[in-house]
Amino acid sequence: MLSLFKTPVYYVKIRENSFDVRCVNTGEKFVLDATTLFSTKRLLIGEFSVAEELLKKAFSQFQKKLLSPIVVMHPLEMVDEKLSEVEEKILRELALSAGAKEVKVWLGNEPTDSELLNV
Repeated sequence: MLSLFKTPVYYVKIRENSFDVRCVNTGEKFVLDATTLFSTKRLLIGEFSVAEELLKKAFSQFQKKLLSPIVVMHPLEMVDEKLSEVEEKILRELALSAGAKEVKVWLGNEPTDSELLNV
């Protein structure tokens, strides 16, 4: 019962036309590959509405929670040394529109569960 009131943390690894989403609190994991492509030649998220629907679908796979999740977005492809303001805004807006209450963007090596839970 107490777990219903703990804010879930979702870790989203983003590859071209694919989301790998894991609930850090429970370990549940879903990989969703886009049937309608959302990546373009220049942008990892080039078709926002397509990516949004796929991410919403991924989030809906987890048990229903009373609280909206904190989401850590981790782009794994098409990232040079850092993201532009536009790319970062796209990732933040994407997670928020899919149901996140708070969004963090992670770059670099894959974070540990401890790092994810302390974002």
